[in-house]
Amino acid sequence: MRMFSCLGRGLLPGCVLLLGASPAFAQQAPVAAKEKMGGTIEEVLVTARKRSENLQETPVAVTAMSGDDLRAQGILSTTELSKSVPSLQINDSTSAQIFIRGIGQRAPMARFDPSVSVYLDGIFIPRPDGQLLDTIDVDSVQVLRGPQGTLFGKNNTGGALVFTLSKPEDVASGYVEGGLGSYGENRLRAAVNMPVSEDFLTRLSVNSHRRDGFLEDRSIGDTQSIDRLSAIFQTRWLAGDSLTLDTLTFLGKIRERYPTYHCKIVNDDALFVDGLGLLWPGDTDPSNPRAYRDNCEANDRDKLPDLVTNQGDQQYQVKDQDVVLLGATADWELNADHSIKGIFGYRDAVKGGPQSNADEGGPAPFLRGIVLGDSDQESLTLELQFNGRLFDGAVDYTAGLFWQDEYKNERFMVGSPLVGADSTSLAQLLAGQVPNPALIPPGGTNPPVLGALVPLATVQDFEIFGETAAAFAQATWHITEDWELTVGGRYTEESRDSELATREADLAAVSTALTSADPRFVPVEPSMGIHTFLGTWSQDPLSIAQDILREAYPDIIGAPLGAAKNYETSSTFKEFTPMASTSWVLPESLLENSLVDSAMVYATWSNGFKSGFHEPSGVDGLAVVEPELLENREIGFKIDALERSLRFNVALYAMTFENMQLITVSVDSANSLIVTSQNAGESTIEGGEMELTWLPTMNTLITLSYSNNNYSFVEFEDTALLPLAVAGDSVAIDRSDEEFAVSPRKTAALGVQYTLNTEVGLFTPRIDLSYKGEVYMGLDDASWDVAKRNPGLVYADDYMLVDLRLSWSNRENDLNIAAYVKNATDERYDIGAVATGESLGTYAQALGDPRFYGVEVFKRF
Repeated sequence: MRMFSCLGRGLLPGCVLLLGASPAFAQQAPVAAKEKMGGTIEEVLVTARKRSENLQETPVAVTAMSGDDLRAQGILSTTELSKSVPSLQINDSTSAQIFIRGIGQRAPMARFDPSVSVYLDGIFIPRPDGQLLDTIDVDSVQVLRGPQGTLFGKNNTGGALVFTLSKPEDVASGYVEGGLGSYGENRLRAAVNMPVSEDFLTRLSVNSHRRDGFLEDRSIGDTQSIDRLSAIFQTRWLAGDSLTLDTLTFLGKIRERYPTYHCKIVNDDALFVDGLGLLWPGDTDPSNPRAYRDNCEANDRDKLPDLVTNQGDQQYQVKDQDVVLLGATADWELNADHSIKGIFGYRDAVKGGPQSNADEGGPAPFLRGIVLGDSDQESLTLELQFNGRLFDGAVDYTAGLFWQDEYKNERFMVGSPLVGADSTSLAQLLAGQVPNPALIPPGGTNPPVLGALVPLATVQDFEIFGETAAAFAQATWHITEDWELTVGGRYTEESRDSELATREADLAAVSTALTSADPRFVPVEPSMGIHTFLGTWSQDPLSIAQDILREAYPDIIGAPLGAAKNYETSSTFKEFTPMASTSWVLPESLLENSLVDSAMVYATWSNGFKSGFHEPSGVDGLAVVEPELLENREIGFKIDALERSLRFNVALYAMTFENMQLITVSVDSANSLIVTSQNAGESTIEGGEMELTWLPTMNTLITLSYSNNNYSFVEFEDTALLPLAVAGDSVAIDRSDEEFAVSPRKTAALGVQYTLNTEVGLFTPRIDLSYKGEVYMGLDDASWDVAKRNPGLVYADDYMLVDLRLSWSNRENDLNIAAYVKNATDERYDIGAVATGESLGTYAQALGDPRFYGVEVFKRF
């Protein structure tokens, strides 16, 4: 709970309302009144080091927000935290992406571990797609920036988001909150405390949130909708003066559609545009192939009405997920100086399918990537913590053990239609040469040739068994009253056992289907699906072949499958991650007669580790992707000034990042194009963050945050795709001059709130501005070449969002009514995008929320 000290008769209720707008939660404490203009920012308690500490004396870059803060800003989900937290970027389009200081995980596949860890009441949430929690019944959230490789359950390289639920209380009480908004939005939240006895307390909270989609696809209707239900039941057993047992049961259900997206051609020389001379269904003139380009441009944002997409009726924009989370925490105070905490967590999540995860973006299903069926994610975590003080309080310590067992499965399909090539181009390809379109006779007089030059269908059943074991310890030595030294370390072992079954299209069966349905198709090499067509290109033989296969194999795969090829791989990844920090709280004697009330400076050296994994690599089975390692060097200061009406915190850091796990496009040994992963050798991140909170008057609150991160690769070698695809030649290229993708260099946020005290209650207008700098969205080397020629083709533009809110609260502060407008200027901006300039030659863009407005009522009882 937070409290500000405000002066002047009749103004205390206005100050109480200000509690819901500060970017931190504070401890309630009586404060003596004295004459001055501004309010006082009270103590903020955080648990970044596994013990309750004053934020301003904690040598960690952390942003803390209470449930009241979230409500005051209208934050309904984790995604919206990135509007005000520096260096935090959260995207939620086809997959959940959480980045801190440029470090995160771009891909949604089950094999990837998150780079940013998320915890709910100390329980690690292992999968990125389960991390974007609604802020239902949240008491506080802390965003810890930088590697948290010593104390937090799962080692990570980016940071951690720590959510704490409101706990059961010993009196019957609760709240109910309802809201209505544009696009048919309706939501209801409620919580009730139900004490069973003095020693056994319970709390039930529920959440329902529905909204129609704001994007209209011409084939499948509205997308980017919201439809989620959740409930949390908690118990607290006060088993004795020294033992508390908390349990939680979380049930969640999501039935939504993620956004369709737009498509833009960015590179004419890409493999699938003009680079390989391929022809697609709809092409009738090999000297002027247009089908692939026209398909993308039919879904070009600049050529469609606002908020309209055109991805076709074979898209599966499904976001279905059922989650069960069980947790238990036992906290035993052995004595005044030592305690033991045990944390148990079990999570079972089922993602429904089919779900489209890749497409070049047009209405025709040329290139497809689809998660088939249901995917199961099951995890069990156990953590044992020992906390306390030694040597008469001179040393604070935390030590413990962490263990996790996790199972994941996924069935993924990639596919394309049969494609064609003019015989001139095909002869050049077979000779290992890049086709020269100038050699093709005008009008397409050569006999048509078609086949599975791009994989027709490949289905992979992937199972992953993972186990994590870690031991950790951290101790803080209070050398003097003002100076402390902290050292710690963590040893982690991650084992991965992966099983992969790959089934490819039975091209001989495909050949039989074609020749049986239409004798004009003459097999040349049935095992490769290559045929000639006894006709002309003007008859569009590729569309004829595609229609035959669609009728013969009407299921989602669209082709018969051959026998499975099975692969198994096991690996163990080990790492020790140490840390050290020192901090100095400036003595009051140094601050006398100054504007500064308190100040702390710190320096930290910390390390992070993220496990390696096994990556499917087409017909080559499973490849090992090495773990990520991060070394962070950070200095910072935290200041309260102007009679504690101003808070100013700054962090400056330099990080060395080794083996960054990146998604790339490559070719397997059968010369089939594959999306895979690799390690970038080394990169650096240098940046700074600042957060400011100011109460210039008792009724006015101003918050400001800013971050600037400079990302650069030091060593990043890749393989050129064109010579690899055409001739199997491995040509090394240097990609160290590229920018990091997805995360903006600059972010900024400004919030201003004023509380007007009247006889009928408190009126509080608020404005929040959130700025995100431009973001590079390229996936491959050619995308960076495009960026140097025309940045607008592969960068998501910078943007600013304006949120407005007007709330009224009665003088008892148990009833609040608010009206709001989010994205008041109706800005168009991207929340997900990817440019694949070397292979697909396209830039796919998913739009963020347009202007939304609504009203909400909150009643506490």
